[in-house]
Amino acid sequence: MKRNNGEGAYTKWDLKKLAAEYDDIATKTIPDMEHFYRAVTDALPEHSARVLELGCGTGLLTARIRRTHPDTAVTCVDNSEAMLAAARQKPELCDVTLTQGDIRDPWPDGPYDAIMSTFCLIALESDERRVLLRRAYDVLRPGGVCITGCVVRPPNAEEEQRELARWVTFMQDAGLGPDEIQRQRLSWDDTRARIPTAEGFREMIEEAGFTQIQCPYHRGLYAIFVGVR
Repeated sequence: MKRNNGEGAYTKWDLKKLAAEYDDIATKTIPDMEHFYRAVTDALPEHSARVLELGCGTGLLTARIRRTHPDTAVTCVDNSEAMLAAARQKPELCDVTLTQGDIRDPWPDGPYDAIMSTFCLIALESDERRVLLRRAYDVLRPGGVCITGCVVRPPNAEEEQRELARWVTFMQDAGLGPDEIQRQRLSWDDTRARIPTAEGFREMIEEAGFTQIQCPYHRGLYAIFVGVR
């Protein structure tokens, strides 16, 4: 589970080590990873000239955008230089604009056809998320889309514990080491107060002004939301 609001947030992580290993760790911590990312890129309109990705990390989503939308100009913002350094090593991202910066600060000038993010909004407090989503609405072209993929909290404690147990089992079966599993599991506890339910996510997107809100993917602790300006 990636926390991407700045290097100071990683109290339990060696950032350079995390960046070097992140892509491999992601395959062992995100169940149904390929379907998840495919659902994100499928939500991107075919004719999208300019896209802004918030919290790009090592470029897992970015690389997929380049494959599915090769003519789209992609600008990325991430606060971790270690993550961006890993992204810059990927040849398929050579023509992507990778910018270090806090996603709460001013973004490169729009307008954009889409604003996308995965696993970065939970790093923000609830009021910060609302401000960010409103900014996303303001810098999108009419008809532009906001696409966010993230973890969501189940609606009750019993279901939450069930899904967390399934998540841990997935990580074990995927071959993730016990120390990393413990860090991942503790990351849920550390951020739980900031993780909204699926309904809470939908409400925030609606409050920002978006319409035609859809949830094309929701499995276990993971969901994707799409809103249209």
